[in-house]
Amino acid sequence: MIAHAVMMIVGTVMVVVAVADLVNTLVTTSSSRSSHVNMWPSRIVARHAFLGLRSIVARIGEHRPARERLLATFGPLLLLILLTMWVTLQVVGFGLIWAGMRGIKGTTSVFGHVYYSGVSFFTIGFGDVVPTDVLPRAGVLVEGLLGVVTTALVIAYLPMLYAAYATRERPLSTLDDGSAGPVTPNSLLFAWSPDANPQLIDAKFADWESWAVDIAASHGASPMLRFFRSYDRQHNWLTALKLLTEAAMRAQLIVGASNGSSFWFLRRADMIYQLMAHGTDLDPWTEAVRPTGEQHERDVRQMYDQLSAHGFELVPFEVALTEVANIRNMYRPTMAYLDHWLLCPDEFWPPQTVIQRVPPA
Repeated sequence: MIAHAVMMIVGTVMVVVAVADLVNTLVTTSSSRSSHVNMWPSRIVARHAFLGLRSIVARIGEHRPARERLLATFGPLLLLILLTMWVTLQVVGFGLIWAGMRGIKGTTSVFGHVYYSGVSFFTIGFGDVVPTDVLPRAGVLVEGLLGVVTTALVIAYLPMLYAAYATRERPLSTLDDGSAGPVTPNSLLFAWSPDANPQLIDAKFADWESWAVDIAASHGASPMLRFFRSYDRQHNWLTALKLLTEAAMRAQLIVGASNGSSFWFLRRADMIYQLMAHGTDLDPWTEAVRPTGEQHERDVRQMYDQLSAHGFELVPFEVALTEVANIRNMYRPTMAYLDHWLLCPDEFWPPQTVIQRVPPA
């Protein structure tokens, strides 16, 4: 009698956890930053599965195509793994409930009840094992309903997931400085504003602010998206975010551009960084990326001189030193953590084309 009660309790817990995790992952959009979010089974499975893949991929050379191909398979594979987990928990859970409840004709073993549970969950209905009591008959209707709901939720989730993925990836092909080499923050600003007009920079960042808003919304509602790699390894979206953040930080030094859309882009980017690193101890990364006073001044002097040489009117150098330090303290630790954890490429490349910018006469 006690054994049957234990099976029913354990089975009920398995079913409730599976359904709650399913709904939390595919339906609920408000719990991605709650204090207990990392305790959900889907988060635990995703974290440990990626950790296992990462330990393998990290041994492959950064520029080898096999590395990116393996990482690119993880997102779609994770969805199949989670679906298998949700189905298994429900089928085994209901099987334990039926074994503890009894009232099933055609089997007496736990395995037989799990088999009956699977037949009911997938609405196959062979008829070799049937419920005879009222509670099992009512319960099998609930299990059949959950089987249909689970399938429907996953199918409905796929279009939304890939629509959000396309929204994230589509603008990346326009992140171009017209060169044949890696895009840099300075080269991007120079390409956007050839005549050093700050209003042109402001117009560009207005578009990229909308992109950042879309990412914050989609990746908050569907954290699984972070594991879906960009289809072109030279156009990684996190590398693009880092590039744009550095460019927006430089725009804060340009008179006429500092309080425009680049400022608002930085605020949206900070939302994404906080979302992606929620629950992570960033203190080690803060120490790792903190430059010495001499390194900081040398770096700011270099970017300051390049911006000035292009013709931009800049804030005083002393103000630039403080501004750059404050902004970089906001995002650099998180950026370093994400680069390390998700194995992001260091460089963002423009589209490879024979069309090149014609130098001015």
